Amino acid sequence: MSKVLLEINYEVQPAKREEYLGLINELKSGYESSKIAKLEVFEVQGSPNNFMEIYTYGSEEAFQNADDSAFDETVVKINDCLVPDKLRSYTLHQI
Repeated sequence: MSKVLLEINYEVQPAKREEYLGLINELKSGYESSKIAKLEVFEVQGSPNNFMEIYTYGSEEAFQNADDSAFDETVVKINDCLVPDKLRSYTLHQI
């Protein structure tokens, strides 16, 4: 069973950093309790306000069938904290 990683990179507006940190912790707690995927968040060293979310799914099937719609409201609020046009995402399949 191959894992799937979803990596999302973005920059947070400096004025919205504290709001973002509260929201991302809320999102992490939600994922932890739902067991949809493991969510880890990192700040890029030497590049303040640049963050990376890494979602780890146990299988391709788990990734394809993930229903994370319960987090839509939080994700919209997080997106409001981001610098426009700085978001990049990648899906990685374990070989």
